[in-house]
Amino acid sequence: VPSRPARYSVPAEEKVKLDKVVHTLLQANGTPGLEMLEKNIMISPEVLCQEGIKVHRTVQQSGQFVVCFPGTFVSKVCCGYSVSETVHFATPQWMNLGYEASKDLKCRHIAKPFSMEKLLYQIATAESKRENGHLLTTISALLKDLRNIEMRQRQELYEAGLLSSARYGTHDNNLVPGDGRKKPRKWLALESSERRCQTCQHLCYLSMVVQENENVVFCLECALRYVENHKSCRGLKMMYRYDEEQINSLVKQVCGKALGKTTEKCNGASPFKPPPKRGPRKRATVEVSLSRLSSHLSPAAVS
Repeated sequence: VPSRPARYSVPAEEKVKLDKVVHTLLQANGTPGLEMLEKNIMISPEVLCQEGIKVHRTVQQSGQFVVCFPGTFVSKVCCGYSVSETVHFATPQWMNLGYEASKDLKCRHIAKPFSMEKLLYQIATAESKRENGHLLTTISALLKDLRNIEMRQRQELYEAGLLSSARYGTHDNNLVPGDGRKKPRKWLALESSERRCQTCQHLCYLSMVVQENENVVFCLECALRYVENHKSCRGLKMMYRYDEEQINSLVKQVCGKALGKTTEKCNGASPFKPPPKRGPRKRATVEVSLSRLSSHLSPAAVS
């Protein structure tokens, strides 16, 4: 006989109190309490209630849907045989919350299930063709902020001495195959969604810095710290998906349609001065396919 799962939830407004209580109960020694909860650690609801945390309990009947809103903390307990399915989805109103949550996870070095950068860029590309003004208005500010951060970090790395760069899927043609030395090697044929920063676990979609000899990946922010600590860019190479012109073009297109104006009237230019261009360098380009985000990686959930 199928059992009816019991679901326990803590409302979003209890976040700060929950973090302190869990940190104290588990004696986390500096690790945030909420981060400990993400490591499959369970705490009795009665204990949380004794500490003044609001805990709600509901029993899901067969055929019922349970909607879990962003920011809530949810745990399910099955006392027997149970079959259920979880579907994740997001509304336009979630985008701002998801963007800030993505930054928070990066600061806490917690691996995200999907790339927020990729989600924003794929929405911008798809919805700009459909002229979905409501959604484009929601993401336009996020897209500009993401662009500004990306361009600033690229410029800071360039000023720190990182001059070696290439686009995803291009070849290093510094060496000629017939000269008896190494053959040209192909850079990062895999999707960037498979590449995480080894320091903060950030999914690198727009760009990354690769330590060539060790096959180690850094996001731009962590790469800058690495360069500052080691006082050298030796062995590092920046890989990027879009150049500044392409990023600015997409921002202008989204911003213009969101405002109901022509793209020429929309200020989509990056506020950062691009680094001086280096001499021409021949590269053979290989097209890299962009895989779609699977449906189970979306932010909100229905069970």
